[in-house]
Amino acid sequence: VNNELFGFEVPTECPNVPDEIMQPRRTWSDANAYDQAALKLANMFKENFKQFEEGSSQEIIQAGPNVS
Repeated sequence: VNNELFGFEVPTECPNVPDEIMQPRRTWSDANAYDQAALKLANMFKENFKQFEEGSSQEIIQAGPNVS
C-alpha cells in the first residue's frame, strides 16, 4: 500500500504479524487523530530537514513528506 503522505510503500502482510499492525492507522481508535498526528509528524520532518537542504539534491529534497 502506498503511503501518500510519506511517499513510501507499506507492506500489507508479514508472517506472524497481525494484519492490523501492518497499517498503523488501523491501530488508532480515532482515525482522524491518527491523520492529524501523521500530518504533524510530516510537517516536523519537513521543518527539521530545512537545515540540510543546502547541499542536498532536488531528488533528496523532493523525497520528503508530501505536505502542502
